Amino acid sequence: MYHSNPIVSDVIGQFRSIELLTQSFADSSESFETRGLLISGDAGMGKTHAVARGLSSANPKKVVPIQASSVSAARFYAELYECREPGSVLVIDDVDIIHKSQAELSQFLDLIKGATEMTSGPRQLQWLRTTKNTFLASHNIPDSFDFQGSLIWITNDTFEEIAKKAKGHWHAIKSRFLTKQFHLEHYEKVQYTLYLITEQGMLGENCNVNGGGFSEDIINTTTKYIQKNWKKFEDMTPRNALQIASIMNRFEDWETFVESQMLIKE
Repeated sequence: MYHSNPIVSDVIGQFRSIELLTQSFADSSESFETRGLLISGDAGMGKTHAVARGLSSANPKKVVPIQASSVSAARFYAELYECREPGSVLVIDDVDIIHKSQAELSQFLDLIKGATEMTSGPRQLQWLRTTKNTFLASHNIPDSFDFQGSLIWITNDTFEEIAKKAKGHWHAIKSRFLTKQFHLEHYEKVQYTLYLITEQGMLGENCNVNGGGFSEDIINTTTKYIQKNWKKFEDMTPRNALQIASIMNRFEDWETFVESQMLIKE
């Protein structure tokens, strides 16, 4: 989609590429030997929404999202079992994986590597421990199974950050995944956020909070406040703009709240 602002046009194009990559990946998940898609991008910008649009345009048999910030390796194994059939897609969305202890991180990465092994044959995943895991036992999850589903990993962490934590695992992981890294400069985030507010009704008719949107007065005041103070914000994303409008809608002294929570301390 072309936009007269080249910065906005480029960001729109980046999100469109995520959407199309996800759609193509999900559509071919049963016949394509690459079973992993890794999306890295800034928090609060909309990468999850772009992946969701791509999945809705595809035709996977099953989509199971994991969106909890903290998930155990046993829970991850159970969700892989849930998505073991061909055509199923497991979406790991902003789950804190790389900051876990080294032992648990290795468990996660071994499961990820096993699930995305590039082969047309079996992908045998195993949970072999000296003692039974109560969570897996209570849900009747077997100690091993053949995984024929696909995996989408959405993260705020950069590839460089993942590689540093994953160490020797990183090369094996990267070689198994289609990848897309998308991180923006501050001014690019601001321009795109303002575009969503002024042209896409993000705080109005297309708002997903506050019962369908905010008043015109709040939308206009939010827009002007961002335009005036954009250099002072620690970060500016669509999520931040929604927070500002929500604070403005709730508190008379909203500027004090915004300044204390979101602006760089001078």
